[in-house]
Amino acid sequence: MRMLRIFLAVFIVLTFAVFFLNPLIAIGRRVNLFRIERNKNANVVMYDAILDSNGNIDSSSPIDSYWILYARRGERSEINTIEKKAYGFNAVYNSRGYYDLTLRAAPDVNIKVVMVDDEPKAVIKINNRDAYLSTIFVFAEGNLVPSVLYYTLTGTDVKDGVRITQRVNVD
Repeated sequence: MRMLRIFLAVFIVLTFAVFFLNPLIAIGRRVNLFRIERNKNANVVMYDAILDSNGNIDSSSPIDSYWILYARRGERSEINTIEKKAYGFNAVYNSRGYYDLTLRAAPDVNIKVVMVDDEPKAVIKINNRDAYLSTIFVFAEGNLVPSVLYYTLTGTDVKDGVRITQRVNVD
């Protein structure tokens, strides 16, 4: 009899969670757009689109960036004020129906955040082809104030899904 009561209690709690809390869980859902990897260590910077309860990009807070510290068992860490000079961004909604995303470290690189099949994607030119960006790899030298020598853009071609890469040398 005791097992039946425990089972019923668990069933009621799970039913309540599914029917009443599910809309709350959907608010603020994150979808990873791309990541920045570096030659300095295993830590990466993630850029996520934040979706509202209707599945649209949240206009009040469309993008979030943060560290994943793989050197420390994959812990999440916020980007501090100094790091925002390199890893910060600007996301502006435009009249064409998508977000223009500009990285502070590379203001000349144009990234569009668009909805494709109800999922946000970061679209960028790689080798003069529209591609869904997945990774930016940054190669830098120096310790205290590193100097970027080049970065590599990696993504998949929007038209045919083929993986493409482009190395960009920094002057």
